[in-house]
Amino acid sequence: MTLLQTLTVFSIVAALTYLAGMTIAVVILALRSGGRREEPAEDRHALSASRFSIPVSLIVPLTVSADGPDAAATLAGLLGLNYPGLEVIVITEGLSKRVWESLKDEWRLEAREFFYRFSLATSPVRMMYRSARDARLLVVDKTPGTPADALNCGVSLARYRFVSAVEPGLVFDADALLRAMAAPLRDPAGVVGATIHVETTGATIQRLRSIRSLMDSRLVWRHLRGTLGPRDAVVVWRREAVEHAGGFSAAAADPHLEMMVRLQTATGPGAGGQVVRTAEIFGCRRPRPFSEHMRLTRRRQLAALQAVASMLRAGTPARAMLGYFFLSEVLTPCAQAWVLTATVAGAAAGWLSWVDVPLVVLLLAIGHALVSGAALLVRGELSDTPDARGLKRLLLLAPLEFLAFCAAVGCARTAGVIAFLISPWSQASAGDRTASEIA
Repeated sequence: MTLLQTLTVFSIVAALTYLAGMTIAVVILALRSGGRREEPAEDRHALSASRFSIPVSLIVPLTVSADGPDAAATLAGLLGLNYPGLEVIVITEGLSKRVWESLKDEWRLEAREFFYRFSLATSPVRMMYRSARDARLLVVDKTPGTPADALNCGVSLARYRFVSAVEPGLVFDADALLRAMAAPLRDPAGVVGATIHVETTGATIQRLRSIRSLMDSRLVWRHLRGTLGPRDAVVVWRREAVEHAGGFSAAAADPHLEMMVRLQTATGPGAGGQVVRTAEIFGCRRPRPFSEHMRLTRRRQLAALQAVASMLRAGTPARAMLGYFFLSEVLTPCAQAWVLTATVAGAAAGWLSWVDVPLVVLLLAIGHALVSGAALLVRGELSDTPDARGLKRLLLLAPLEFLAFCAAVGCARTAGVIAFLISPWSQASAGDRTASEIA
């Protein structure tokens, strides 16, 4: 047996051992946690009714791809939230004439002149409109820019201490903002951000991924010093903290994730603060088309590598946060990819039997299914729990998820790694690449 052959076999065994250990640990933690709720809903309602309730500015970015019915439903839902003080700021960029006319007629928009000072540099604003139907709604028509640019525009125009961006098309109940604001209401001085999950609907493979992300929040992230948010989430930010940091970065693959890193690694007077990742659900969304899902998988891999690079460069003291994020977002998918790649290569070289290839795939699929089953257990009694039929379908889909999509997901993640390696982010300081400097 040659040295290369020995190293290959050893690396496969080591990667499988690591993945098996992670799977066993997740299952044990899930069995200990079960599906118990940890925070009575009455606590949130008591906070919302108290004199410490803090108004929130909700930002809704609408781009050229916005769908009229989705946008209308989202605005109606936000303005109907059970929350004592809020405003809705819609940032429109290049909307189609049909969507714009529908929005204008539905909310009786009237052009107004406002005196304002942008605290964050953004692309120019063309016109602002106030709704005659509900004065809490402000619609801003601006020159198209990056997603971060739209967020910065909303933050600059926000009147209230906390801001949050909500994408059109989300479905949520009237108490969604109460759940999102639970952590900031408890500690408004210490919390600069809080994330809350957005779950994919239906008995689909995409829902399994969102349920696993929810389990991650409940079992691990709430015990760590510092946090980084999930891929699909609504994030509440303290406005002055975002402004102090220079706004969202137009160069970041995920502006929210990059902001979390920047705020939690900032130093100096008045800098930084705590970001809380809650194990609650804001609302849900329809499954994405396959191509969009793969594109977001690539972007998340790129964003994860950017976040790790930024934390290493900043010398963050939150080593547990960095360590676990690296394990879950970088090392684990790389270990899965390596096991498959090395086994196929070893079989092609004659070092391993071709029978080992389907055996390894089966082992990875079983491990993936066990983690998904544990996530379904942890999800427990949260809202919109799958019924018996949906639960059976999700359990059947769990092993098929890896078998059906491992190649596509692997390609998307590899593309994210390549994009990171060839981007200037791996050399330049992420903290210097703010939206204001790029503008």
